[in-house]
Amino acid sequence: MPTISNWWGGLTLPLVAYILTGRVQRRLSAFGAQAAQADEALRVAAAAMVGAALYGAAMALGFSTGHDAVSSFLFTALPLVGLLFPVFRAEYLLGFIAALSMVFGGVLPLIIATGVAIMSLVLHATIRRGVRWLYARRATSTPVM
Repeated sequence: MPTISNWWGGLTLPLVAYILTGRVQRRLSAFGAQAAQADEALRVAAAAMVGAALYGAAMALGFSTGHDAVSSFLFTALPLVGLLFPVFRAEYLLGFIAALSMVFGGVLPLIIATGVAIMSLVLHATIRRGVRWLYARRATSTPVM
């Protein structure tokens, strides 16, 4: 990795962490006085961040130990993961970027996470919403005999 990447990582990682934790905190504070729902949302956000960090750590570990098949498989599985989980949310991005930055520096994980977030947002807005619409339509339609 070039040294400029590490230098920029020293600037981008704290900024990205500040922005993403602010977004998570803003979403959690929207619950207001509903403490039970806020606690549940915090648990879900923490689990999402840990899960994304484990996924990113597995990718980084596979790459750094020479098991390119593992990191390649996990990278190509990202569209499916992005369809199943809302990885465009801040907690997913924060865990993913933090885990990958240990091996790849600060800039490359940010670029990868931005691409993954855009892809996940598009998949959630189109394919997942379409599948839900078809499922709801099928459930409400009457069978034809």
